[in-house]
Amino acid sequence: MRILIILVLLSFLAAILDYFKGKIPNLLIITGCCYGLIRMIYYHDFLKSIPGILFPIIVLFPIYKIGVIGAGDIKLFSMLGFYFTFMETVFCIFSAFVLGAVISMFCFIRYGNFAERISYLVSYLRESFLAGHFRYYYSDASEDPGLRFEDGKTKIHLAIPIFLSVLLHVGGVL
Repeated sequence: MRILIILVLLSFLAAILDYFKGKIPNLLIITGCCYGLIRMIYYHDFLKSIPGILFPIIVLFPIYKIGVIGAGDIKLFSMLGFYFTFMETVFCIFSAFVLGAVISMFCFIRYGNFAERISYLVSYLRESFLAGHFRYYYSDASEDPGLRFEDGKTKIHLAIPIFLSVLLHVGGVL
């Protein structure tokens, strides 16, 4: 149980740093992986943990390449595999994206930019479909001040819903 408290604390720290600094330091991820490795050695489940460690990297890399999520988010998801089973890791990823969608809806309401964001998404999907490939999601966002990535109105810090997902899972709620 103590090692899971470390995971909760590290994921909380990742959420705070992501929110205020816009990135999750590699040192935090490495620290979490080291503690997770100790847990895996203690419980003799190294081989069972490998799928949960690799799954986020393999599955989420394509959406990282088009700019939808950050590399730190993938590394943080992968770190969960050091602590959870494969299915628990997948469930935390799923629940983090659901929680992220809920947070996004609250942001849409708060900033009153729901129509603009949905319009941008539909336009992005249409252009990607017509081009036959995905481009970087925010590639032309700097041309429209209402869609700027850095304006605080369009960026969702995924480490926050990841932390909430970890907290709910460790707490036995999910």
